Amino acid sequence: MVYPYPASCLWEETHAESGEALPAGLAFGVCDSPAVYSPRHAEESVLFAVVAEQLETFLARQRERDRLVPRFVERELRSFLECGILAYGFIRVYCDACRQDRVVPFSCKGRAVCPSCGGRRMADTAAHLVDRVFPEVPVRQWVLSLPFSLRYRLAFDAPLVRDVLQIFVRTVFASIRRRAGIPASNRQARCGAVSFVQRFGDALRLNPHFHTLALDGIYIINKKGEVVFQHVAPPSDAEVARVADRVHRRVERLLERRGLGLQADPELADILQRDQPLLAELYGASISGRVATGPRAGRRVMKVGDSVEWEDFAVPRVEGGTAETRGFRVQ
Repeated sequence: MVYPYPASCLWEETHAESGEALPAGLAFGVCDSPAVYSPRHAEESVLFAVVAEQLETFLARQRERDRLVPRFVERELRSFLECGILAYGFIRVYCDACRQDRVVPFSCKGRAVCPSCGGRRMADTAAHLVDRVFPEVPVRQWVLSLPFSLRYRLAFDAPLVRDVLQIFVRTVFASIRRRAGIPASNRQARCGAVSFVQRFGDALRLNPHFHTLALDGIYIINKKGEVVFQHVAPPSDAEVARVADRVHRRVERLLERRGLGLQADPELADILQRDQPLLAELYGASISGRVATGPRAGRRVMKVGDSVEWEDFAVPRVEGGTAETRGFRVQ
């Protein structure tokens, strides 16, 4: 394990480009631990092998089709191929006390492809929320999944993502207020939540949806002028269905106001197809579960244990804390 250590320890960074050691003001020490440090071998993973083997071919094919890959996509993939590889730079830590040292490769810190950096960021964020953000009160997770027809637009329209998430969170807060018996006119009562935008589902298909961790209650000011937390009962199936229905209706009105409703001109609404045709093709194929490029382009992705996936439901469904109205699924 690596701990903060006095400056008498040696600490240096080595970069692949220059080979020079760069001094730093913060030193680290390496001490024995019952759990022996075992470095990961990124280059031995299946994902690494696939990206390393196919990346250049993929980029060349898209250039031939005049479908240039966006720079941020290429940069993410190339950074992933350097993540955890000592040849691309590392940090060496040495401890005078135990006379041990470690060489730790740099990470790409990517958010899209690298499972190691994504897992570390997830663990760090969870620890931060528990230790420094959430008070010691009950917290409930709310999840909003969206219709297939809306997922494509949300994949590239950040302002729309923000507005839809705001509708969802405000609807959840209204539900908490109802169950607490506190009217909306009471501006001193406050709810709280932290939300995460997830861009893919369990099959790694493009599926923008929201995970919201909401305090399972509301802060109020009692008769003594003290701020206290009032816990609320769990939402009933009928209440979850009410939240789903209100989210559906409010998002539909939002789309109409933005000119993205059913009567919208597809060519004017789809700016991604105009500006980034390759990205539009990839997004569309990913959402529909089809292969985007190569000899199997247009065919469905083969999966073990494949099952039918329902898209939009005209009849609301309610089952065990989950409700769905026309593709808007709340749980």
